[in-house]
Amino acid sequence: MMSVYNVKDSNIALLGSDLERRVREYAGAKESAWAKAGLKAGFQIWRIEKFAIIDCSEWVAHEKKYGTFYDDDSYIVLHTYQAGKDSPLQYDLHFWLGEHTTLDQAATAAFKAAELDEHLGGKVSQYREIQNHESPRYLSYFPHFMILHGGASTGHHNILTMLPEDEKKIYTMVTTRGKVLKTRSEDGKQLIVREIPLEGLVMRQGIVYVLDKGPLYWQYNTKKSTAWARYKAAEYMMYLGQWRVPQTKFQVFDEGTPDEGEFLEAAGITSPVMDIPLPPIQGTPVDPPLLYQFIGDESGWEVAAVAAQRTSLQSDGVYILDDHAFPAVYTWLGKNVQEPKRRLALQYAQNYLHDKHTKEGEHVQVATTLVKVNEDAEPASFLEAFNQRTV
Repeated sequence: MMSVYNVKDSNIALLGSDLERRVREYAGAKESAWAKAGLKAGFQIWRIEKFAIIDCSEWVAHEKKYGTFYDDDSYIVLHTYQAGKDSPLQYDLHFWLGEHTTLDQAATAAFKAAELDEHLGGKVSQYREIQNHESPRYLSYFPHFMILHGGASTGHHNILTMLPEDEKKIYTMVTTRGKVLKTRSEDGKQLIVREIPLEGLVMRQGIVYVLDKGPLYWQYNTKKSTAWARYKAAEYMMYLGQWRVPQTKFQVFDEGTPDEGEFLEAAGITSPVMDIPLPPIQGTPVDPPLLYQFIGDESGWEVAAVAAQRTSLQSDGVYILDDHAFPAVYTWLGKNVQEPKRRLALQYAQNYLHDKHTKEGEHVQVATTLVKVNEDAEPASFLEAFNQRTV
């Protein structure tokens, strides 16, 4: 049985390990798929399978598959865009690691993403994404973002396929709180769907749940779930249901109503809905970011705090920006920085985050998005971090 990747590992691509050497051996020559990568504006997706990448870019044009990922797998997603009609192409490159992805898959995803970054000239904003901790930028690509159980090694369950009579699945449904950076959704908001285990489930206040019983979709609205989330969840599940044969019927249950017991019994839920703190009131200030200069190399390093302002960034330096609002940890590379520091940019961010976790404890989220940015090609989220912001 293959080892599952542990996000708490301080070595993002297991650099210098036997596994990294094995990844390089299997990877062989430069990936042939990159010949078609980033040639025009749009989205491209690849899945990692046995040290190789499988092109899944046809999902982009498949409205029922686009935005669906599996928690046993790792993926690479490339967003190619232009700031203006006559502007050069720019790139956001993400590698996404599912909760149950293997060490082999995670290391291959990191290695191949770095390889694609190099192929595109090294002027790429590169993101490490961890399941359930995705960046707003990543989520903004998908009108419906769905995570299902399974993967290449265990099978990809298609949500459009009717479940066997003795099988049930449950999904959480939430919507984004506001318009995001870029979206193909007409209303500028997205529905985020995550399959979760039924066993021992305790429902959380503010969430919409959908129980998939095969011929029946049952939606359960907790009291504090928003009207918009209820509407988008119902709209999407009814849309998916029409593709099943026979079509799946749809029913809604509301917390506190007489018929909710039917849903709870079918789902095997015996615990009351757990209340959770509400999000901060809109307009609440967030903590300012922290900026550090990176000093050292792969053999030894330290960080020195500097003023969190753009004028602190020097072209011959490497800097770590800890942004609490996005949230993300960025490694900023000045245009005069050379290899191997450029290649190890995300590793520096992971080193910083791991060290912070060791010193400050479990409240430091090691799954925070890591981003490599380049001077003169910074994403908007990085530049906005230097401005006073509210949620």
